[in-house]
Amino acid sequence: MSIDLVLKGFFVMLYSSVFAWLVFSRSDKEVGTENFMGEKRRYMPYVFGAVLPLFLLVLVIFGFALYGAAFTAQLALSMCFSIFLHISLYYAVLMLLLPLLRRRISARACAVLWLLPNYLYLTTLSSMKVSEPLWVIRVAGNWVWVLFGIWFIGFVTVLLWNIVSHLQFRRKVLKGAYPVTVDEPCWDLWVQEIMDGGIRKPDFKLMISPNISSPLTVGLFRRTTKVLLPERPYSMEELQLIFRHEVIHIGREDCWSKFFLLFCAAMCWFNPLMWIAMRKSAEDLELSCDETALLGADGEKRRQYADLILTTAGEGRGFTSCLSAAASSMRYRLKSIVKPGQRRSGAIIVGLTFFVLCMTCGYTALAYGGSTGEEVLFKNRDHSEIHVRSISLRGDEFQRIYTCTDEAAFLDYLAGLELDHLTGNYSFSEAGKRFCYVLDAPHYDMVIDLFDRAIKVVPLAPNLEATYYYLPEGVDWDYLDTIIVEYPALNLHLTASEKSHNRNLDISATLEQVAVEENGGERILYESGRPKNESPSGVIGYKSSEAVFSFSQPLAGPFTVEMENWNRTSRKVVSQDELDDPYVLPLPSIPVHCKVSGDFLGNDGRIYKAEFLFEIGEMDS
Repeated sequence: MSIDLVLKGFFVMLYSSVFAWLVFSRSDKEVGTENFMGEKRRYMPYVFGAVLPLFLLVLVIFGFALYGAAFTAQLALSMCFSIFLHISLYYAVLMLLLPLLRRRISARACAVLWLLPNYLYLTTLSSMKVSEPLWVIRVAGNWVWVLFGIWFIGFVTVLLWNIVSHLQFRRKVLKGAYPVTVDEPCWDLWVQEIMDGGIRKPDFKLMISPNISSPLTVGLFRRTTKVLLPERPYSMEELQLIFRHEVIHIGREDCWSKFFLLFCAAMCWFNPLMWIAMRKSAEDLELSCDETALLGADGEKRRQYADLILTTAGEGRGFTSCLSAAASSMRYRLKSIVKPGQRRSGAIIVGLTFFVLCMTCGYTALAYGGSTGEEVLFKNRDHSEIHVRSISLRGDEFQRIYTCTDEAAFLDYLAGLELDHLTGNYSFSEAGKRFCYVLDAPHYDMVIDLFDRAIKVVPLAPNLEATYYYLPEGVDWDYLDTIIVEYPALNLHLTASEKSHNRNLDISATLEQVAVEENGGERILYESGRPKNESPSGVIGYKSSEAVFSFSQPLAGPFTVEMENWNRTSRKVVSQDELDDPYVLPLPSIPVHCKVSGDFLGNDGRIYKAEFLFEIGEMDS
């Protein structure tokens, strides 16, 4: 199991626990309670409906302002593909399970399940990275931008159409509406329900409209929210139920929840299941409100509430909450009111669902473009102007040194790679080999990380913006091993026993020189070039009692350890035969300079003669 997966699982478990607690803390053994301190009802939103839309909007605005239109378009494509593909699949599964869930858990838990994708933006955080995608969908050439343009036009059209429709509906129902004054008999009842709901600063208004036939709430913002009653007589008992129903909607900000669901439908307008999901989610929001409004109600009050809904006809369009029920859901809603049944809170279901939802997000990536390394990496420039500065292995405990024996062949290989622009948020920490190449080029230097199925390119000028590309054919490591030579490396585990505690640490010795036997003589392949006054690797500052050697390559012969005191006035040589397996070297009590010399069998079959330097010891104060 990768570290990325463990880290992601830890954070997702925390978020899942929060959602589970939000549902559980408002529930009792029957269908749940929203009671707060002093038995005061306080209807709070489980999930704020504008989180994901606002996150995407802010991301696009800052991306455009800081990086330009091209970067923002790529960012929007990546975000929309990853998150909203997952939303489409999630809602499809949720609709299949909805009949079973409605029988087993509370209506409020069902409503929360529809809103959980609002927090999928969390999966874009660096702590939520996955190692690499499991499925990559490739789109050849620039067709992805044609499809993205069609999608964007559809998204804007659907969203604007519904916003305009909402504004027209709002204008229609508010035309000729007049406020309810303090002199009206229902005013005290209205104020009491607001107080019972825990709303201390009610900016919304209660009005009567001649253009509606069912009570409803219209408006997204508190100051523009209007609770509307039709011009028809209601008993005080009916008004109490109506007011409680609408106050619950306002307290939970269900109009924002409907906006979020409409936003998801607009993003996935090409998916017909999303429109069914939007209707089903609206039903669960109303069922949730009914459930809370009738907490502790007896059979008579439940029948009165059912009669009120049954005799109320009307419509609620846009971001509105309406007391009346749609014909398709009328039967189930009335049954749930009269015979609510025994249901669990659904807290565990909500927590587990959010955990699975987040943990499965990000494993599908989109790859597009169809470029080559010649175009992306070298800008079609002459390869003779480009040189390999250094080669290293990411996460290498030995800090090995590599060299390229045929630079032209290596650059030709990079130029011939097929590259597709990769969307998503990945670390490639568990992607097998992870080599880093630093190239010197006349236009700009660059750092290239090469993985099994992807490549990361970071230009060192004019900015450090990293770009990931998908490699459809993968990396031919066998070929690269023929032109990339790995030099031996030495790692030491140091142990220090003191009175209060033990210290353990690992260091990598400095590779001083590598040579091979060629044509009957010794040829130097590598020298560190370290200035004489510069210290090699080591630990100075506390006493170490022993060092355990480990080598990156198999030994081809015995090695020796040469130790000199700090002033280089005394010298001691220890052979391999004198060390305990696995090569434990007892260290003297004084600071020493150490040199390890030995022969090693390289990956290419050649014998390498290597020398390593390190320093260790406690300095006198």
